[in-house]
Amino acid sequence: MSEGPVLRLFSDGLLSKWGFDDGDVPDVVWDFHEERGLPQPDGWHEVLRRLVEERLLPVLDQRVEVTFVWTSHNPVRALTVDGVDVTGQWYGDEEPVVLSPAWVEVAVADVVDAWRS
Repeated sequence: MSEGPVLRLFSDGLLSKWGFDDGDVPDVVWDFHEERGLPQPDGWHEVLRRLVEERLLPVLDQRVEVTFVWTSHNPVRALTVDGVDVTGQWYGDEEPVVLSPAWVEVAVADVVDAWRS
């Protein structure tokens, strides 16, 4: 486990329009910035996309194809899981598949570094 606060990226966030804090910056990230006097950066959706691509997708036990949606909600969503269309799950219209692991933890300091690069 890393030192300091961590951000949990929940796998099921890929299956919902409202996943990943509905596309908003998680409180743990805002708090980290505020506690250190760091400016509140813009572009969270881009950082979230990178974190999902680099940290979450590689550890999933399933093969997940994602799309990036330009929206005020969750911008990173699964199109297919193991080749099966799951877009009906975005709005809670279908019983969700279970992705594993349930989450991946990313040190908030690493999130901030990703934001800066």
